[in-house]
Amino acid sequence: MSMNEIKLNAHAKLNLSLEVVGRREDGYHNIVSLMQGIGLHDVVTIKKCAKNGTKYNLPHCRMYLHDVYLCTDEKTIPTDMNNLALKGIKTLLKWDDTRFPEAELFVEIDKRLPVAAGIAGGSGNAAAAMLGLNELMGAPWSLRDLMKIGAEVGADVPFSIFMNAYRNKDVLTGLAGIAEASDAAWITGIGEIVEPAEAVSRYVIMANPGIAVSTADAYKAIDDIGYDDTNPNGTRRLFVNDLERYTLASYRHAAVLKGLMEDMLCADEVLMSGSGPTIAAYYTDRERFAEDAKCMEALASSDPKLRVWRTITGMTQEEALLI
Repeated sequence: MSMNEIKLNAHAKLNLSLEVVGRREDGYHNIVSLMQGIGLHDVVTIKKCAKNGTKYNLPHCRMYLHDVYLCTDEKTIPTDMNNLALKGIKTLLKWDDTRFPEAELFVEIDKRLPVAAGIAGGSGNAAAAMLGLNELMGAPWSLRDLMKIGAEVGADVPFSIFMNAYRNKDVLTGLAGIAEASDAAWITGIGEIVEPAEAVSRYVIMANPGIAVSTADAYKAIDDIGYDDTNPNGTRRLFVNDLERYTLASYRHAAVLKGLMEDMLCADEVLMSGSGPTIAAYYTDRERFAEDAKCMEALASSDPKLRVWRTITGMTQEEALLI
């Protein structure tokens, strides 16, 4: 029996390390990063629709022989081909749209994550859209196939596919190679080389100052600032982020927030994720985590721009219930 609809949680990620090791001739940058999934997510729903069966007054894009409709209540994300979920769908259909005979596709994004926050929320949407469409098409592509195709969509998409396959494994019953998927991986190249890794278990307080940071601008600035030469042997280190040098210098709100969290909290580590501006405080002790979370939540209640979340990384769902 064919599947007509699928709903997936599109989980975000954190960088527990991010080192930029050089600029390539094609303009992209090589990195070394430990990425891990977190409990926070958007929800992406994809439905097959017969031709003329979708009667929505919604933005839509023509993709080869298909009209793809997008529904979201979030006003800050694009509804054209700049949307990574739509870009992911189009990239997958480009490889072989004959496997999808339906004329129309309906995509709904329940956006719960901040935009341009350094946690790959958009890449997670792309990953969920590609994983979901693959399932609706009868799962013609394996996990590694999808990751290779996803690299055309964005640098964070291969890991997002890898991690979101793991977190949605009960739904993705047809995906070949899913046994390899995991919640954590070391990422090299521009993001296309994904090696499963043992997850680092932490309780996490995430805080976002309510501003957006351009990832492209951050990487461009690194070319001018220069690359960190304190790790000549390429040792895989934790809790370093080269992009902090740009973002914290250029975005006062991000710098103030990180300084406040370092001074106010009793975290083991405080580190910006990705290009920011989201700042994450990491804990091995659940009681200290819980007390500090209350402090940050009280601070957020008096600042309408500040968003604060409790989450976990590298832990089981049972452990997540304890937060």
